[in-house]
Amino acid sequence: MLERRAKLRVTSTLEGQASLAGTRVRSPCVVLNHSPTGACVLFASGTKVPNTFDLAIGQESAALPVKVVWRRNATVGVAFLVPRIVPDVIPG
Repeated sequence: MLERRAKLRVTSTLEGQASLAGTRVRSPCVVLNHSPTGACVLFASGTKVPNTFDLAIGQESAALPVKVVWRRNATVGVAFLVPRIVPDVIPG
């Protein structure tokens, strides 16, 4: 299969929080993989996921705005709307 992503993604099962910009309402999610440019996010079945939202991943303090680029059931692929700074080498 041809890889179309600009950056390689790191497989993970990090807890995430999705929220509409400017609101305190948060939806828990699981980040299945991520890179500096995007992520694959799994929501609970039945969660209404808007086309744009803020996503916080794991222990990162800042939530970043994202836009949905694809949907498959409760899983969505998102692109970060601002650059996400992550180390080139992930310790572990």
